Amino acid sequence: MAKMKQLWWLDENKIDLIDVDIPAVGPGEVKVKIAYAALCATDVHMVTMGVMGSKPPAPLGHEAAGTLVELSPEAEAAGYKLGDKVTMFPVSHCGECEWCKKGMTQYCIHSKPTGAFAEYVVTDVKTIYKLPDSAELRDYAIVEPTNCCLRAMDLAPIRHGATVCVAGVGGIGSIMLNQVLLSGAARITVIDPVPEKRELALSMGAQYVIDPFHEDAAARAMEITGGLGFDYVFEMSGSPKAAATPIEILARCGTAVYFAVFPPQFEMPLNLHALYMKEGRIQTVFTTTTIMNRSINMIERMQTDKIIGKVMPLSEAVESFEVFKTAKYPKILLDCSKP
Repeated sequence: MAKMKQLWWLDENKIDLIDVDIPAVGPGEVKVKIAYAALCATDVHMVTMGVMGSKPPAPLGHEAAGTLVELSPEAEAAGYKLGDKVTMFPVSHCGECEWCKKGMTQYCIHSKPTGAFAEYVVTDVKTIYKLPDSAELRDYAIVEPTNCCLRAMDLAPIRHGATVCVAGVGGIGSIMLNQVLLSGAARITVIDPVPEKRELALSMGAQYVIDPFHEDAAARAMEITGGLGFDYVFEMSGSPKAAATPIEILARCGTAVYFAVFPPQFEMPLNLHALYMKEGRIQTVFTTTTIMNRSINMIERMQTDKIIGKVMPLSEAVESFEVFKTAKYPKILLDCSKP
């Protein structure tokens, strides 16, 4: 059987790029030749913290774009053809369990990971979404994280003129900032300790930046908002040290969106009386399959040249996890045509 390179989480804190069999295409499946796959904080935190109940051994990678190179009869019947450019949802869904029947396919109990840090992916046809023929696959590798950000916007819709703060502008934070910049928000502010990322935020269009290591973030936030606090605060960093800040800087009747995946054992102290006095709301975000086509449409409005900070060959997949930890770049991509 033909082999390919794929990044695997082999054991606690151990990953490696290994040779594996290229799976055969079964009924209802397709084979995708991966062009680019984007590194997500979740990939790293699966290995370091076991987020989302994950355990080794497991293939890694779930944000990707590529071309169809083999189709099952069911995929052909669905209208797909060889050479189609596609992106993927992170996991497959069965369409038959109770969560799928409720329209919550993202919670499918029979889901399977795509393992997109690879030369090829074989996955269910329900997992893929067709891209425009003119699509630059490098840019469309970030459809899935964009999908998560649009989910956040749907769960916490920003009214025009509402004040907004984004805490953390790494890969997903920069994508979230892009959505906020298109939303009609006002006094758009970014909190980030990394100078390069504060500069990135300003270059993208943020009006204010706060350095939480050298400024009183809460005091500065109140200064920016005239003492009122922000109507929306998006916590994108996942840092336990930053977890309390959204509540501190939240305006009355505001919404604190905890988007990032925090360490599974972390429990945030919360003064419910203070939140009650603000009539504040806490919102978390997961994902959904239902808006993937909207997310594809959104890529044309994205500042991908700024969001994608570094592209590395698949052969350096292990090293990319270390580069991620330097926090220097927003989104890191793996070029899977270079195994």
